Amino acid sequence: MFCVSSSSKRPVQTNHWTALRDSSATALVIAASWVGLLQTFPASQDTCKTLNFRYEIMDSIAFYFDFVSPYAYLASNAIEALADRHGKKLHWLPFRLGVAVVKVMGLKPLLDTPLKGPYARHDASRIAKVLGMPLTDDFSMFDPVPAQQLMYTQPIEQRPVLAKALLSARWAEGRHLGDMDILFDVARKAVGIDKQWFRETIESKESRRAVNEATQAAVSRGVFGSPTFAAGNELFWGGDRIWLLDQYLCAGAQYVPAALTPLTPNINGNETQRT
Repeated sequence: MFCVSSSSKRPVQTNHWTALRDSSATALVIAASWVGLLQTFPASQDTCKTLNFRYEIMDSIAFYFDFVSPYAYLASNAIEALADRHGKKLHWLPFRLGVAVVKVMGLKPLLDTPLKGPYARHDASRIAKVLGMPLTDDFSMFDPVPAQQLMYTQPIEQRPVLAKALLSARWAEGRHLGDMDILFDVARKAVGIDKQWFRETIESKESRRAVNEATQAAVSRGVFGSPTFAAGNELFWGGDRIWLLDQYLCAGAQYVPAALTPLTPNINGNETQRT
């Protein structure tokens, strides 16, 4: 858990999220900032018990994302690992980010926004380097709806497999998911669909309606960015809030003072980075 005492040892930097998947280990990897600095803290489920925190509080975490978002790709391993560690089901829920940003909020897409666009490209690149995740330098836009249609016509248990394959294809390999041949190839290898089913799904009004309904449900819940994570009634926007979600779950669905956080000014005499 992200629930530690003041006696924690000096954090050790790491460049991946694999420690999060080892439930028997006492190490915890957290995002110390959205720059991507990771630090390992010796903590375990026993720590939460000694602080009288209730561990099991809800059954699932909702992961709202759009395939056009590099930040969704960069956060996908971390949120999946966090859900596993807390024993929660992770629901992969793609939605049309453009609807939330352009139509609902009246803003430009992030990458088309002056100042923010260049910053986001640089930001995603440095996060990928620190996380040790490959990232294409092609940030060109594409229509994500066909990929989302495929997601909502798959059995729930297949959706994580397909989502991870599509995110990786776009952002690790730089493949254009707006190209139907490429989209089919990725989906076929991931979940074994055939060409006729693929064509019927893309042309289906029902599958497009499912995407629109999922988008409306996300917006109605207050989701406006990708990635966003929901636990109960709480929303956490951005990969830089995964540590806060972790703390929230550890503390039994409440916010309490923590002995150590990514924003703690001083850890054993070592200043942490704050962005």
